[in-house]
Amino acid sequence: MVTPPSDITYTFHVVSGYGCGTASDDVFVRVFKKIEVPNAFSPNGDGINDTWVIEALDSYAESETRVFNRYGQLVFHSRGYARPWNGIYNGKPLATGTYYYTIDRKNNFPLMSGWVTILR
Repeated sequence: MVTPPSDITYTFHVVSGYGCGTASDDVFVRVFKKIEVPNAFSPNGDGINDTWVIEALDSYAESETRVFNRYGQLVFHSRGYARPWNGIYNGKPLATGTYYYTIDRKNNFPLMSGWVTILR
């Protein structure tokens, strides 16, 4: 059993009990980090909290993040999380208010859901 702090590849070397044969193999261990979802951000252009940054979500390469307005309309969708959401929908800033998200990390993890508030 191992508990590395981040992704790592271990190389195993085996020598026979008689010293006449050897073998080696690599094992890759992926570490899925805990996701902390902020419940607010302020995309007002001041350079502070201008995007909804979900730390460690980029380690879930297959994840899907969806954000909906109060009417259930999809206003943001991302596969993976290479670029945080900036509060823009169809080229226009969304209004101040509460939006609802789901995050599907895939790999049999439970669906995450909650709310995020845009402050302007």
